[in-house]
Amino acid sequence: MTQLNTLRNIAGLQEHRVDWNNAAVLFVDYQNEYVDGILSLGKAGKTALANAEKLLNIARSKNAPVFHILHKASSSSPVFNCDSPLSDAVDIVKPNDNETVVHKTLPNSFFNTDLEEMLRLTGCKQLIILGFMSHMCVTATTIKAVELGYDVIICEDACATRPLPDQAGHPIDQNLIHIVSMAALSDRYASVQPLHKFV
Repeated sequence: MTQLNTLRNIAGLQEHRVDWNNAAVLFVDYQNEYVDGILSLGKAGKTALANAEKLLNIARSKNAPVFHILHKASSSSPVFNCDSPLSDAVDIVKPNDNETVVHKTLPNSFFNTDLEEMLRLTGCKQLIILGFMSHMCVTATTIKAVELGYDVIICEDACATRPLPDQAGHPIDQNLIHIVSMAALSDRYASVQPLHKFV
């Protein structure tokens, strides 16, 4: 059987190890829309949220800079409506007074936000990224972070996504989309690791 290699392996890039003295954490779009709204992620979302809560507690115990990214659409939008509590953070990962909240309008958390400038102030060179959805905002934010020069680690079991239709309208399972998203990101952009590696 032919051995499969990622572009990272081929280039000789080492997998990143968490350095809590040099890491900031981005919690991307843990919002009520994914729990109670039309984009509910169901069981997979609940599992990811439970893991996100654990990682948030770890980050707080390490005094790492924590950023909560929230997608805020217009007041006429059917999803992430800025006037609706569905666009608010889920209670179990709600920001505390010492943590930064960033509002975004596109999947890339850096687009038209102050996130880049605020991260620079921390001096951190490593970003830990987790959130909803694996194929969308987690992916877009990770790619931009790497382009900005950060070493990115994704907590894979604190991410989740939803089913999507293929080009013929047939459903693609949400777990498959998540797995493929993580594989695509680990090919070049990030070290993708389970929660226990962050302890």
